[in-house]
Amino acid sequence: GAEFCSTQGFETLLTRMKEGSNMCKELEDFLKHRAKAEEEYSKTLQKMVKSTGDGGEIGILRNAWDTVRKETDHLATVHTTMSQSLLKEAEDIRGFRKLQEQHRKEIEEDNMKYTRLKRDLYKKTMDAKRSYEQKCKEADGAENAYSTSRVTAQQKEIDKLKKKASGARQQAEQADTAYKSCVEGLEQSRISWEKSHAHSCQVFQKMEEERIMFLRDKLWVHSNLGSMICVQNDEHYEDMRKALEHCDQHKDVSLFVNTKKTGTQRPAPVVYESYYPDGTKSAKKFAVSPLHRDRPSTMSSRPPEPLPQVASAASAVPNLPTKDKHRSISANKYPGPSGINPAERLPYSRTEERE
Repeated sequence: GAEFCSTQGFETLLTRMKEGSNMCKELEDFLKHRAKAEEEYSKTLQKMVKSTGDGGEIGILRNAWDTVRKETDHLATVHTTMSQSLLKEAEDIRGFRKLQEQHRKEIEEDNMKYTRLKRDLYKKTMDAKRSYEQKCKEADGAENAYSTSRVTAQQKEIDKLKKKASGARQQAEQADTAYKSCVEGLEQSRISWEKSHAHSCQVFQKMEEERIMFLRDKLWVHSNLGSMICVQNDEHYEDMRKALEHCDQHKDVSLFVNTKKTGTQRPAPVVYESYYPDGTKSAKKFAVSPLHRDRPSTMSSRPPEPLPQVASAASAVPNLPTKDKHRSISANKYPGPSGINPAERLPYSRTEERE
């Protein structure tokens, strides 16, 4: 600033240097977090590989699966290396940041020493100036009083005023000398401060340029590491793809059939085997009455003999008991199969049924 004792310019430079140091710390933490993420990812991949088995797979697909697991383990190694490289870069940034902070503090202390000296001398000079001005006023007043007293005052009073004016002038001259001395000292301090400040500005500029280039290089290295790990990952994935290209479902199925087959002939069919060796006998068949199809019939299997023509159904059974008459009448209402009226058939005798 334009003010003689202002430190605004130097404080602005210090603020910028501290901001640069904060940026270094930010990048350092960023790389550490990235390294931690790579390490955790690597451990996760290793855990995945160890926790998986062959799944009972066989053939070419089994070989491809083993290749995928092996290459995944290699990917974990790649990410572990990436994590270690990032930690190394973070440590380099930390060392650079500490070195710059130490150098900045040395420059700051040197500049503040000249700033304090200049401020103290400036204060002393201003005090000397005020004293000089006051002494000059007193000397002028004493001399004016002496000049005035020479006309009206007595000789004794005139001598007294003369002596006072002479002493005041002498003090004014002494104050003038002290004031000049302070101004000369302050000028020397100002020159020294300016040189120190110019040196601080040059050093800070150099440090800032180094910091910018250093961080730029570290960010470039970070980008290169990211590109390198992508290339290495693609190489391992390419190995996986090459192994998968050899997969053939027909060969794997044929391998399973050849290694797990239980025989080459089909089971023989089940055929009917008769209980009787000659096969001439069979189970006896029974006819079923139309009215009683759910139970075996007690009627003879012989066809009924034709009956002589009768005038009516009522005369055909003149001597039946009352119960049998009702049964015969009921049968007339429900003709039997093949258009034969059950009333026209007489039940066979027990002798015929036994036959």
